[in-house]
Amino acid sequence: MNNAENLAVELQSADLKTRQKAAEQLARMADEASPALIPLFDAINDVDETVREWSVEALENMGTPPQQQIPALTDYLNRTKSVDSRWFSLKILGRYGTEASEHFDLVTHYFSSNHPQNIRMQAIKTACKIASADQQQGLKDKLKKLTADEDSRIQHLANEELIR
Repeated sequence: MNNAENLAVELQSADLKTRQKAAEQLARMADEASPALIPLFDAINDVDETVREWSVEALENMGTPPQQQIPALTDYLNRTKSVDSRWFSLKILGRYGTEASEHFDLVTHYFSSNHPQNIRMQAIKTACKIASADQQQGLKDKLKKLTADEDSRIQHLANEELIR
């Protein structure tokens, strides 16, 4: 196991200080923290505020994880019930650009009003980043529907994305 994998294990420790230290070290690793991607998603829901904050910072500092992590990322997106973890999963998926276009339908599933506003907004941003050339018309059609959404922020974002 490499250092990030060891820290990912420590991030799940019962010992608070161990989790805090692991999260902080992962935040300082930037791109090298990518092997801890899924444990970091879980850690942003930790009972301890320090673990949560360092875990969020680690995810923010991480660039685009290696492409082979996309299946684990989309699997996590499908199964997590955490709004924060889902939001970060969508955000990081968007970093792949069109390399993640095969997950376009999964992302646009989160356009639905059944989801919280922040998830819907991040899904719109992510879909716009990952849509392939072949998916652009479908994206425009979905965005046009969202311009009549009951949520004014969703309407506004959809209109902005249509203009780009």
